Amino acid sequence: MGIRTVAAGAAVAVLLATAAAAQQYRDNMPEVLAAPPRANHAAQNNAATTSAFRSAYARRKSPRMVIFWNRQLTDSLSTSYEEWSRFTLTDGRAVDKTYYEDGSTAVAGRVVDAELRSGRTATAADGARMTGLAERADWKAAQGFNRTMLAGGARLIDRTLIMRSTALGKGVDRSDAQSVEMSALVGKADLLVEVLQTPDDGAPSGYTFRVDVKDIRSGTLLATVVTQGVPPSGGPGRWVAGPNGYQRERPLPPTVDQVGARVATEVMQALVANWG
Repeated sequence: MGIRTVAAGAAVAVLLATAAAAQQYRDNMPEVLAAPPRANHAAQNNAATTSAFRSAYARRKSPRMVIFWNRQLTDSLSTSYEEWSRFTLTDGRAVDKTYYEDGSTAVAGRVVDAELRSGRTATAADGARMTGLAERADWKAAQGFNRTMLAGGARLIDRTLIMRSTALGKGVDRSDAQSVEMSALVGKADLLVEVLQTPDDGAPSGYTFRVDVKDIRSGTLLATVVTQGVPPSGGPGRWVAGPNGYQRERPLPPTVDQVGARVATEVMQALVANWG
């Protein structure tokens, strides 16, 4: 009889423990099975690209790269200037004076007690493009691009700084911006990377990017990339509750910083393919 009582008591204890555990599960919802971490395939691919670029870049003796961000190297051989003069009339109006090749001049308006001012203006374009991302977004895109290139070990050279330092040399015609720019590129950089932007309503940033990488000394085109800068998907999203039941979580659109980073990643991939 005692054995039966003990057995019955043990059974009751097991049932009570099971009930308590079940009650605890319903109240606090503890995690029964830990979900395995999701593999971030995009991050793995980026890491593989960075590693491959670093190795290929080092084999090429780490050439110095100057970035022309939304700027082109123009085909103007030297800077040309336009002479101008302006008369200021007593009533505050400005009248332009035009010079003709035969030496004659024409003034639009009657000059009375006028003040004459004259000068010259550079007419050659410096390569900067007028269309592009708004300034704040542009800074973010450039940040993502430069940070990614630097992570791959790229030696980035600043265009303005090398032009200023080149202009300090003896015998340099500082008024000829094209000549100073080319001298700076030849003397202080190895690769020219032109990153251009053109409007694209279908792109996350509103712009498509074109990147040309050129060897400055030989003029060889090493890579051309045209891209919207959309990062690859990181895999299927999580299951989340929706109005019609559970559904896949929709990925967020990339930030402009991520777009710039993706452009750089594709540039690195193109260079690795070229360099082997």
